[in-house]
Amino acid sequence: MTTLARLDTLNGAKNFNDAVFRKVAPFIGTDVLEVGMGIGIFTERILERARTVVGVDIVPEFLDIAREKFRGRPAVEIHQADMGAGIPPFLSGRTFDTIVCMNVLEHIERDDRAVRDFLTLLAPGGRLVLVVPQYPWLYNTLDSNDGHFRRYREAGLRRLLLDAGFEIVHESRFNLAGILGWFVNGSLLRRRELPTGQLGLYDRLIPWLFRLESWSGPPAGLSLMMVGRRPDGNNGPG
Repeated sequence: MTTLARLDTLNGAKNFNDAVFRKVAPFIGTDVLEVGMGIGIFTERILERARTVVGVDIVPEFLDIAREKFRGRPAVEIHQADMGAGIPPFLSGRTFDTIVCMNVLEHIERDDRAVRDFLTLLAPGGRLVLVVPQYPWLYNTLDSNDGHFRRYREAGLRRLLLDAGFEIVHESRFNLAGILGWFVNGSLLRRRELPTGQLGLYDRLIPWLFRLESWSGPPAGLSLMMVGRRPDGNNGPG
C-alpha cells in the first residue's frame, strides 16, 4: 500500500478521526498553522472552529489533493515545505494562535529544532497541539515503514517542550485498544501495513472504545497528546 493509499484509508476512518479531533478541538483558536496537513483529513474539522488555516506538508501529491479539496476556500492557505528544515520564507514574520501537529513530529529528525521554531511562530499565549505515537518499546516495522524516527515517552516529550520554552497546559493519552493491534501486526507479525479490514472493523468499534476510555481514564494509550503554551511576552530562546 502506498503512503497516499494509506492516507485515503485513514480518511475513510471517520469515527476514529472524529474521536481524535474531539480531543484536540478545545485547544484550537482562530488562526491556525497545520503542520503536516496531508490530504486535509483534519483541516475541514479545524475550520469548524478556526477563521483561517495555513496548511503545510512536504509531499506535493498530498497537497495537490488538498488544493483541489479546498479550491475556492479563501480561509485555507496551502504551502509545500519541510518544517524540519527551519522556518520557510512564507512564514517568516508571521504568528498564529494555534499550531496543530498531529502524528507528524515523529517524522522530523530534528524534532528539538522544529519545536523551537513552533514557539517562534506562535503569538504570546498561543498553543502548540501535539499528537504523537507513544512508547519506544513499541517501535516496529509499522513505524519504520511509515518513516517514523521514534516513538515518544511522556517525560521525554514534556522535556522537549519545556526546553524549547513552552509551558505545558495539557497531557493525556488515548487509544488503549490500539496498542494490541500495533504490537501484534508490527512486532509479532512484522507487517509493514495495518490490514484494511482490521482498520475498518476498528473504526466501527471506536465510538464504544473511546467512550469507555472517557469513563475510565486509560492507564496507557497508543497515542500521546500534549499541549504547550507560549508564555506571554516570551520571545523564545535566544
